[in-house]
Amino acid sequence: MSTRKRLLSVLLVAAVAVPAAAHAAGERRANLRAQREMDAMSSVVGAVTLTAGSERKVTLNGAPMFFKKTSERGTLDAVMARIAKECASGTEASAFGLSKNLDDGANKPIELQRVFSQESEGGVRASLCIFAHENGAPNEELHRVRYTLAHAREDGSIAVTTVVNASSTPLNELFPAEGDAPGSDLEGVARPEQSRRTMTAVVGSPADHAVRVYESTLALEPAVASYDRQMSALGFVTTGSLVDARMYRKDGRSYVASFRGTTDGSTVALLPFGAPPSH
Repeated sequence: MSTRKRLLSVLLVAAVAVPAAAHAAGERRANLRAQREMDAMSSVVGAVTLTAGSERKVTLNGAPMFFKKTSERGTLDAVMARIAKECASGTEASAFGLSKNLDDGANKPIELQRVFSQESEGGVRASLCIFAHENGAPNEELHRVRYTLAHAREDGSIAVTTVVNASSTPLNELFPAEGDAPGSDLEGVARPEQSRRTMTAVVGSPADHAVRVYESTLALEPAVASYDRQMSALGFVTTGSLVDARMYRKDGRSYVASFRGTTDGSTVALLPFGAPPSH
């Protein structure tokens, strides 16, 4: 089992087992919501590659999310204590742990509701800071959160990855278990057969590029062959070919399709290449 999956398992058990004497029913509901949020955030972290020192805004399925990766010195205790202090600061820029300004440049007030944290084997720590809904409404579902994953490296440094959902839309609506996720398909480009759209990611502001990701019930080889047929029927010419990737071109525009086999079929990522994104 990977470190991330092992950590997630420990976090989920801990979240459900948090003692709740005076407010047992309310606490159980809150813990279950935190469980779903941690699950979703861990999936997001696994899908995004960042280099140390980078900070990036990504619009995922219509919602703004921020990703940051740093390399720090000190101890895990000190790092996690700083993160807890930032979350409780009362202002967005500090609570989210971002060095860049948010879209409107304003440092809005924000209320921390609670923090879930846990340590797993191998010196891995995680925390989930849950903030109040921006309009003051009760949090029936989790909204704005900061998820931090930190682990100690062999050289003594601490790798810290932060994911912030700055949207008022809960992650379970952004990443539904069934059906298409919010977003869009590429106009004039084939949609993979037997698939559902799981992600529309727009990177940059204004957008530098966009990518759509689909889950298909077709295995890797049938998925590639099927997509070749679909794109050919639409008049696209294949200009590049690998076992798990294709480049198609039509009317002066190129598109890349990247395939990956999964236990349940395959995934297909589609993105424009060398052309302004459509989103």
